[in-house]
Amino acid sequence: MTTSSEDVLMQVGQVRYKKGDGTLYVMNERIAWMLDNRDTVSVSHKYADIKLQKISPEGKSKIQLQVVLHNGSSSTFHFVNRNGQEAQIKDRDDVKELLQQLLPKFKRKVNKELEEKNR
Repeated sequence: MTTSSEDVLMQVGQVRYKKGDGTLYVMNERIAWMLDNRDTVSVSHKYADIKLQKISPEGKSKIQLQVVLHNGSSSTFHFVNRNGQEAQIKDRDDVKELLQQLLPKFKRKVNKELEEKNR
């Protein structure tokens, strides 16, 4: 699934994407989602391509995390942990917090590349 240079920092099972159940992987350089019982990644977004992340408001029945890309497209992951809403919120918040730490590092990389191009 991953290359040797990529470490899986977090793995969250019971995550739905477009009506399919699978596992969400947070890695060194990208976030990926894989359908259960498959060995190929269905969704993969490099952090440098991610503009922002959104989460579903408190009180909503669906616990979701949306990743919005610079090109305007987005992917929405629905957390469906069988242990209930608290577990779903914890899963989502764990992913959100890790992304909050990772994304700024890649934003700076993109900005530096743009600056060099502009020069």
